[in-house]
Amino acid sequence: MRFTLLPLVLVSALAQAEPLTLGVVLDQNESISDTQTNQRYRAFVRDVERAVGQPVRMQYYTRGFSAIKHAKDGTLDMVFGPAQVIANIGKFKFEPILKSGETAAAAFVAGPAYKGQLAARSGARLGVPDYESLMGGMARSEINSRGLSKRDFSEIKFHRMAEAPLYGLKLGRYDLAVASAEEAKAWTASNGGRIVFTTAAVPLRALSVQPERVDAGMRQKLAAGLTKNNSLQLALAGASKADFKSVASMLNTTPTVLPGAKVIGAAQTRELMAQGVPVYDVRVGEEYAVAHVPGAISVPYKEGSAKEVGFDAADDQFALNKLPKDKNAPFIMYCDGTICWKSYKSAVMAIQAGWKNVYWFRGGFPEWKEAGMPVIARKE
Repeated sequence: MRFTLLPLVLVSALAQAEPLTLGVVLDQNESISDTQTNQRYRAFVRDVERAVGQPVRMQYYTRGFSAIKHAKDGTLDMVFGPAQVIANIGKFKFEPILKSGETAAAAFVAGPAYKGQLAARSGARLGVPDYESLMGGMARSEINSRGLSKRDFSEIKFHRMAEAPLYGLKLGRYDLAVASAEEAKAWTASNGGRIVFTTAAVPLRALSVQPERVDAGMRQKLAAGLTKNNSLQLALAGASKADFKSVASMLNTTPTVLPGAKVIGAAQTRELMAQGVPVYDVRVGEEYAVAHVPGAISVPYKEGSAKEVGFDAADDQFALNKLPKDKNAPFIMYCDGTICWKSYKSAVMAIQAGWKNVYWFRGGFPEWKEAGMPVIARKE
């Protein structure tokens, strides 16, 4: 009897504990309706349950944005998904604890007949994997970072099927296509053409948790248990936010240049402020109230347009009348870092309205804090 009592006590405790919710963001090539996929992830959930000693319920996601939203609103305690999702939920206090040993990079492939580059006014027809996929996100990031917009292409088309862009390239439907670096290498070896550009490699999948709901002891057990053995048969290694810093800055990132404005960092921002140059915080009012750059003026940018160079300003609202009356007077714009488009868009609107000396602090408030600069913070 002594030998059966302990397991029964453990099972009883497991049943009574509050369930944790694990969000699983499926790969572009995985399907909820596939029996084997379901079996693998159900087994993975059991692995997680054994490690944390609590029941775990699973929620599938085919769209990364939905998982990010649920991570933000507290629906999810843990997320297993691609690098771009893991990088995004870091903003909501999620901590990566495991990453796959396998990495991925995106490549822009030119068809045999196309002699151009990924450049302004190329007029190229571009095929890209799904908008929310890792490859799609990395492609959008590279396009944005080069300061390119839809107007620089004759067409940009996103595909739910990952193989569709290369297939379109083979048929002559596209001039450029985006694929994984491995697929691009194999395709050019068989079909000709060339690889125009390859991004940096990032972890393919990772597991991130909410530390307030998955305590340190659970995190240690999870890392140890899943690294040793897991039903997904993945080689997993320990991870931290540092592993995804480059991914976070890569995805949905703003351009590195802005015609008509001077792009500056934290040190130059401080120098200009010391000279009396005004600085505008265009984040939402609540973010400004929590903490901001000393002396910054809050002018929230209400964003409805797409996060891209060719955004439609008609979808947004910004009080240009709050800027200096003298359109030759210098001023600084900032928001919430390289992935925040509000300062970029407000600077663009100011330039288009005739202001001549616009400074864009691209790194924004995160860079200011990381540089050890003083902040004005709300007292709790």
